[in-house]
Amino acid sequence: MNHLDDDAELYALGLTDRERDAEIEAHLAECDACRARVVTAEAAAASLAAALPPAPAATSRRAWWPAVAAAAAVVFAATTAFEANSARAANAQLARNDGALVAIASSHFGHTTLTADSGVVAKAIYARDGAWCYVVATGAPRGAHVVLHQGTAARDMGALDGEPGTLFVRGAGRADEVDVVAGGRTVAHGTPAY
Repeated sequence: MNHLDDDAELYALGLTDRERDAEIEAHLAECDACRARVVTAEAAAASLAAALPPAPAATSRRAWWPAVAAAAAVVFAATTAFEANSARAANAQLARNDGALVAIASSHFGHTTLTADSGVVAKAIYARDGAWCYVVATGAPRGAHVVLHQGTAARDMGALDGEPGTLFVRGAGRADEVDVVAGGRTVAHGTPAY
């Protein structure tokens, strides 16, 4: 078995099926790196769960919300380089976007840290099939936009919202490059690895 990759976080949340659990547990018995990744994911989930405000009473229509919110919180925490306060603030903003949470929790995804100007920290999280892209940036200038490059074409996907700034784009396609642009200048840049 290769390393667990994204399955480490899913396993830590109990979101893998029993057959996959057995494979993962056998791998964890042999692999210190993956065992450490699962321990880190479990610790992140516990920290984030403790920081979340109490959930409103679930209705039958939204009974899935706590599980999706917890999965997104762990995925987000395990894949970002933000300091603890920024991660909590970004998690709260994620919780306001049902579409992003459902996409992240139900997709195979990758992520890349964007090379950024001093004071800017940015990351792109994207569906491996190009179905969506989620960009998070802290310290980006107000009004910064996300631009996706595919071949020679560049598409302005819209402005980052809030601090940290976030933008969730459905139908993003498989971008060759992801830029955060402000005032006609690129302040963060990265290359997804689909």
